[in-house]
Amino acid sequence: MAVDIEELRSFCSFGPDRVYLLLTIARGKENPERRNSDRPVVREIVEDETELPRKIEQLDHAVRRFDEWFRLYISVNARDTLQATFVLRRRTDDWLEMRLHGDEGVRKKFKRLDSEFKSVRQLDTCRDETNVIFDVDDATAAEADRLQKRLTAMTAVRLRRETPNGYHIVTEPFNYNELETNVADERTTDNMLFLSSVGRETPLLADDPSGH
Repeated sequence: MAVDIEELRSFCSFGPDRVYLLLTIARGKENPERRNSDRPVVREIVEDETELPRKIEQLDHAVRRFDEWFRLYISVNARDTLQATFVLRRRTDDWLEMRLHGDEGVRKKFKRLDSEFKSVRQLDTCRDETNVIFDVDDATAAEADRLQKRLTAMTAVRLRRETPNGYHIVTEPFNYNELETNVADERTTDNMLFLSSVGRETPLLADDPSGH
C-alpha cells in the first residue's frame, strides 16, 4: 500500500511549533523471529508539508538495509515542539545531576540528544491536539462504513485508512464514551496512524501529482 501524499497533506496541519512524527517499526506480527528488544524503530520529524515526501523516502531508504517488514505510521496528533523542549530540558537536568553523582552510564544519553528529542515528542504530554483514533481489527469494509456513519453523526471524521488488520478512523475530539457500537474497536486520543507496510520490494510513495 503506497502512501497518498495529497491525502496526507490534507490531514496534517503544521504551525510554528507544530510538527508530526513519522515512525517505522518492525512489529512482531510480521517478524516473529526477532525479539522485541531487537526490532528496529526509526523516527523522523516533519516540520512542514513540503517535507513529507522527502522524510518518507528517507525512512524508506533507512529500513531497506534490514531484512524485516516494517509498518510506517504518522502521529495522529501534531506534536508541540515547545512543550517537548521543556520536557527535554528537564531530562537533561536530571542526567546532569546523575552524572555529578557518579553515574557514568548516563554519558551516552548526551551523545544521542537528537534521537532523545524525537522520542520526547512522541509523549502524550507533547501532543498539540486530541484527535480520536479508532482501531478496528478484523472488520469488513461494510462494518467500517457503519462505524464511520455513526461517527459522522457525532463529530467530523478526518481520515480513514485501511490497515493490515482492519481500519483506522480518525475523528475530531468528542466524548467517545457516549458511542455504542457492535463493531469491536480500540479508541484512544493519542496514537499512531497506519500509512503503509514497508518491505524491500514495496514502493512506498504513490505518484505525487504536485511534483513535490
